[in-house]
Amino acid sequence: MGRALRILLGLALMVYVAPVYFQVSPRVSVGSLLLIVGLIGIYTLLHITVSQQILPLGSGLGAIVANGLLVVLYFIGATGLPIVGGGKGALAAVTFLGISLVVAGVRAARGCEVMAIPGLLFGKQHRAGVSYLFSPRQA
Repeated sequence: MGRALRILLGLALMVYVAPVYFQVSPRVSVGSLLLIVGLIGIYTLLHITVSQQILPLGSGLGAIVANGLLVVLYFIGATGLPIVGGGKGALAAVTFLGISLVVAGVRAARGCEVMAIPGLLFGKQHRAGVSYLFSPRQA
């Protein structure tokens, strides 16, 4: 049930946000897509950092860091800042979350949905919370 809800919510977010890419200027659309690539890079670095235990994060702090990044990006997207402002940050955050939810649902990944794309890139299943990306049996 949870897997289907993730996929449905992710698809709903993508259907909701897709028309926006055609209504805004190409500069905002391209900027948003570049921010999505940047988010994938940041979450990949977070994935590597936590999986190699370079930075030990508890599950609560890990969830705040992982989800907080999207929330902050969404809200500063309403500002006039050069890189993320003008709606680019908000558009990128919602699109990234939609894609992550679909990936997490299709892969049946347990745990943090925003870490589903790095999990896909590394071929690893997530455990509950960011701090448990790998169980001791998978390492």
